[in-house]
Amino acid sequence: MNDLKFVFRNFSLPVPTFDHLKHFQREYERQHNVKLTNSQVLAIMLRQHQELVAGGNCDD
Repeated sequence: MNDLKFVFRNFSLPVPTFDHLKHFQREYERQHNVKLTNSQVLAIMLRQHQELVAGGNCDD
């Protein structure tokens, strides 16, 4: 069983940011032959960002 807990929040994104999320989602789905929710896509993007920051490859 999955031990992860989830937090549910409503929030807004600027249209260009949402468009970026949807582009990422469509490319990821095409490459991996899966269907993802917006929440799953955001989790993947944030995990990838964390990995970049932890690896010292990001100036943020």
